[in-house]
Amino acid sequence: MSLQIEILISTMFKEDLSFLEPIFQHNDITDFDIIIVNQTTEDKFLTSENPKIKVINSLERGSPASRNLAIQNATKDICLMSDDDIVYQPNLRDTIVTAYQNFTDASMISFEAIDEEGKPYTTYYPEGRHSKDSLKRIYTWVITFRRLAFKDAQVYFNHYFGVGSVFKGVTEYVFLRNAYDKGLPMQHVAKTIVMHPNESSGRRMGGDNAIYARAAMHQRFYGNLSYLWLIKYIFFLVRCRFIGIGDIAYKFSVGIKGIKMYNTLKSQGKIDQLHEY
Repeated sequence: MSLQIEILISTMFKEDLSFLEPIFQHNDITDFDIIIVNQTTEDKFLTSENPKIKVINSLERGSPASRNLAIQNATKDICLMSDDDIVYQPNLRDTIVTAYQNFTDASMISFEAIDEEGKPYTTYYPEGRHSKDSLKRIYTWVITFRRLAFKDAQVYFNHYFGVGSVFKGVTEYVFLRNAYDKGLPMQHVAKTIVMHPNESSGRRMGGDNAIYARAAMHQRFYGNLSYLWLIKYIFFLVRCRFIGIGDIAYKFSVGIKGIKMYNTLKSQGKIDQLHEY
């Protein structure tokens, strides 16, 4: 029996399913089961009469909450994380199924994305087993995983990292590092499956939100080495002209606040490193 793929789409304030048309313009939408988590208000509910498209209207806010709700309601073999502003590239289903047939022990397989100009969305590591560093290049919409493997390992998105959360960024890395640290085999396949617009909050490296979240993330995984990382990162931002020399003191203070906030939440027992969500 062929693997069944379920696409988990996070969106907001949708009132009809027309937004799906551009996403699947190069593929047959009937090849997939779809879960749409629509974060909305009580007067703007989304409905679906298609049995293969399940809609969950949620009054919660934040991308981690949306993605976890989708994962918890998934039922098929392979989950593909998704957003509402992407375009899947041709042969999506065959690309994913073939990858899992080739890497039968993989619990997670990441793929690659391009931007509107057809250029690689980021500089990907070579195809192969993931390392802690290679996971940093992986954005949400190229992540696939075996549902049961992640369910058994209790891998979910951390509610404190992501758009609409305390730390507005690095949501994918915290999610994937959780899986990596629990020993799940993770593979990268150098096949393009999606186009994503070039603008992304995760790419605004010199912004306050990015620095705040990345500093907190490094405190999560590396403890007080995060202070050393922060110094190096600030000078990296200057060297690459993401920020100016006059911004150094302020941007450093933003990172320090991120580290302190993470430590505060941890001391209050609000962030459990064994149960990320």
